[in-house]
Amino acid sequence: MVKEGLKVELSHLRPWSFSKVQKATKCQYEFFFRYALKLEPLEKADFFVLGSGVHFVLEKALNTAFEGREPLSKELLFQFAEKFKETEPLADIKKISEFFPNILSFVNGQLKRAKGSPLVASEIELAVDYSLNLAPYFSDSVYLRGKLDFIFSKGDTLYIVDHKTSRSLDFNNRVKTQLRWYALLASIKFPQFDRFALEVHNVRYGSIKRIIFTKKDLQGFKDRLFPLLSQIESQYVGKEFRELQPSPCEANCQWCEYRHVCPLGSLD
Repeated sequence: MVKEGLKVELSHLRPWSFSKVQKATKCQYEFFFRYALKLEPLEKADFFVLGSGVHFVLEKALNTAFEGREPLSKELLFQFAEKFKETEPLADIKKISEFFPNILSFVNGQLKRAKGSPLVASEIELAVDYSLNLAPYFSDSVYLRGKLDFIFSKGDTLYIVDHKTSRSLDFNNRVKTQLRWYALLASIKFPQFDRFALEVHNVRYGSIKRIIFTKKDLQGFKDRLFPLLSQIESQYVGKEFRELQPSPCEANCQWCEYRHVCPLGSLD
């Protein structure tokens, strides 16, 4: 399964996204399968498909509401869910529909919060080069990139909302790091704002938690991030699969999408 002589190249690592950094630091074998060999997972986890479906419906609902095309209703949300299932046959519309009451409540709430905002948008793709200059999202020069679920502004503050469907409400360091990543990209795209209010919207519970970053906070994050990415690249570039170090443990292997090809198998 592993191509003889294939080495990890810088192009396998860049551009960096938050999720890609998480995979690179989680297990070198899994990262190699995904980004060097470019293997497709044998199957998608149910929670991933559900999360993607909820995000899709929520994005369509926000766009429809803010463009004022038609009133939101559960019937309309079902239409969006059916549209998602056309591209993802594994989607369970019944499970997605369990989130509809919270989706309707959230969207209506955002209509009130963002009223009069000069900047309202959803699903914004942001990318920067190594010098932190804006770059086309899919260009070869991209160093960092990410997608913002929903934004609006008030005064000197840009509100950035990230949708999640997890069962956990923990506002842990991993989540805070992800939010800093988004805020850093947003500060480059929208330098007119002094504060960046990052909100985690848990669609499962209908809850919102917020943390605010200043430009000084984000400069400190950048100063820590670049050395970390440089260190990760030095651990991968030029190495073949046999030179990499796996990290087998129950937490890593249980949800790994490449257990069927990994020489270590699973820990079952």
